[in-house]
Amino acid sequence: MARAPEGTGPAIGKPAKAVGGDRSGRLRAPQARRLPPFVATATQFLRDVRAELTRVAWPDRQVVIASSVVVVFVLVVTSLYLAACDFVFAKVFEQVLSH
Repeated sequence: MARAPEGTGPAIGKPAKAVGGDRSGRLRAPQARRLPPFVATATQFLRDVRAELTRVAWPDRQVVIASSVVVVFVLVVTSLYLAACDFVFAKVFEQVLSH
C-alpha cells in the first residue's frame, strides 16, 4: 500500500492526527491557540471583501452628482404623474358615487 506524501491531509474538516510523537525526549514548544472555525471563516471573508473593494472602479464626483440629479428628476416626474392620476380618479369616483 502506498503512503501519502508528507504534509498531505484532509483538505476539509479536522486536521489529521500525527501518528506517534516526538521520540527525542525534548519538550514541544506550546502551539499557537487556534481560532474557532467561524471566526477564521469570517476573518477570511472580510479580507476577501477588502481585496475586492480595492479592485472596484469607483465613479468620480461629477458622475455621482449627475446620476443623483437624474434620479431625483425621475422621482419628481413620477410622483407628479401619480398625484395627477390619484386626483383624476378621486374626482371620477366622487362624481360616480354622488349620483
